[in-house]
Amino acid sequence: MFVMGAIALSAADNGGMRPVLLILLVIAVILIFAGSVIALLTLRNQRKNQLARIAVEQSNKEKE
Repeated sequence: MFVMGAIALSAADNGGMRPVLLILLVIAVILIFAGSVIALLTLRNQRKNQLARIAVEQSNKEKE
């Protein structure tokens, strides 16, 4: 395992792997950003639905 790590590091230092690693890093950052945006949108929609349900329940109570 140590030998494989050393080979990967030497390949990255030689410039052969550097562009690939940069692309993978950029893709990882984009995926993290997209995941956080999706999570925030889901949370926002969930809160909106919860507030709407509370409003409907309150209006039902007032009618009774």
